[in-house]
Amino acid sequence: MKDEFSNPELLDTILETIAALVVVMDDEGCVVRFNEACQELTGYSFDEVKGKPIWELLIPDAERDAVIEVFDELRAGNFPNRHENHWQTRDGELRTIDWSNSAIIGDDGQVELVIATGVDVTKQRSAERDERKLIRARTARRAAEAARDSLRLSEEIFSGIVDLCADAIISIDEAQTITLFNQGAEEIFGYTADEVMDKPLSVLLPEKARPSHAAHVREFSHTPNASRRMGERREIFGLRKNGELFPAEASISKQKIDGAWLYTAVVRDVTAEKEAREELRKANQELERSNSDLEHFAAVASHDLQEPLRKIRAFGERLESKYKADLPSRGRDYLERMQNAAGRMSNLIDDLLAFSRVTTRAKPFETMEVADVVQGVVTDLEVRIEQSKGRVDIGDLPRLDADPMQIRLLFQNLIGNALKFHRPDVPPVVEVGTEQCDEDQCVMYVQDNGTGFDEKYLDRIFDVFQRLHGRGTYEGTGMGLAICRKIVERHGGTLDATSIPGEGSRFVVTLPRKQSECQSPDNHAQEDNHEQ
Repeated sequence: MKDEFSNPELLDTILETIAALVVVMDDEGCVVRFNEACQELTGYSFDEVKGKPIWELLIPDAERDAVIEVFDELRAGNFPNRHENHWQTRDGELRTIDWSNSAIIGDDGQVELVIATGVDVTKQRSAERDERKLIRARTARRAAEAARDSLRLSEEIFSGIVDLCADAIISIDEAQTITLFNQGAEEIFGYTADEVMDKPLSVLLPEKARPSHAAHVREFSHTPNASRRMGERREIFGLRKNGELFPAEASISKQKIDGAWLYTAVVRDVTAEKEAREELRKANQELERSNSDLEHFAAVASHDLQEPLRKIRAFGERLESKYKADLPSRGRDYLERMQNAAGRMSNLIDDLLAFSRVTTRAKPFETMEVADVVQGVVTDLEVRIEQSKGRVDIGDLPRLDADPMQIRLLFQNLIGNALKFHRPDVPPVVEVGTEQCDEDQCVMYVQDNGTGFDEKYLDRIFDVFQRLHGRGTYEGTGMGLAICRKIVERHGGTLDATSIPGEGSRFVVTLPRKQSECQSPDNHAQEDNHEQ
């Protein structure tokens, strides 16, 4: 390797281009360097962490002692090859970081500075925990351009950073001859630095791409831009020593040294990312096909099962109207049970179809007034309210992004249940309102003075076919709350409940204020027409 590291401007340029997290600490663990990638990931500026122990702001309490122990090992000169820990960002998010470590040793043999170079592997570790083997290699590292600050790092620090970086860092001169080839480049391309030093860059490129690449470098040398970040150019391919082609992303910077241009590229192997995206695309296609099959099955099953039920009920009604008087009491009882069972079966099929269509027939989200939907539900329930001598009080309700039909079904079930499960001789009083609402989410509730339930059954009430009362006490199929929870989860929210037996229940609906899929009502109409 040539002596480019003796030039601080080149080293600064390299630091501006790498995508790694770089932290430099003194022998007490206090931060003396915290690059832009670290600031972007954590939300903390360099001034906020400068001079403070690294574990003071960024390390979760549960891991603090372990991190201090690792640092003590580093300060003692014992350097584990790799280790992982969590960083806690300003907004409380935990990120998993894969670290490599090095140090600057003073003349007295003691560690003066510890250099930590990290990669954010949160997504990769999450995929491994979920056993979703869509990512078979390293996931994408968070890319950020490191900015200069007032502190000039020494030649030794930059050397450590370049060698520890997992991306390939390659420098070429104006003749496109390789002058720098770091350890990351050795791992990615399969060559040692000695094998490619002073060789043309073309040895790392597919043959058909060599002329165009040389033209791109010449074009870049005449642009006023000092660098070109990852993702700002078309996809490229690299050539490994074993002849294997691989997809890559690259950033490039240029620096004029002694009157000649020197170009530094950071190359990232994105093979694993492309494979993961392709597997995810296939999984999404399979999920869409499965959902379509499910909807088709539910529709066919509903039609095919309802038809014989209609005949059972029709002939049962004829039997009752013409021959009921001729039947003995036990025969009339059998007939009534048959009719009731057929009715329950019909309702169950309809509820199962509604449950399956929460996602398969979902509409795009639109901005809507929840109060308008709830008022419509109450209007539909007027007869039931009058029969029970109850009332429904509607408070302030938010404006948010949602599927109006599903929100209507949600509140129809919750308010309907509140009216149904009332205490004997106690008129039901149902209150619908907002507990709190901010820019991110809204918390709404439906509260009643009904029978309530023991909270040990809280998880059970949201499962399909689950009932806390016998059929003879209250009507229903046990699907209503399961449908409610599925609707809320489809909106990215939660549904919870609290209750006291004999005093009433409170169901709490938490929904995001904004949805990324939000579309206008016009788009909905077009989709509905297309579906028809």
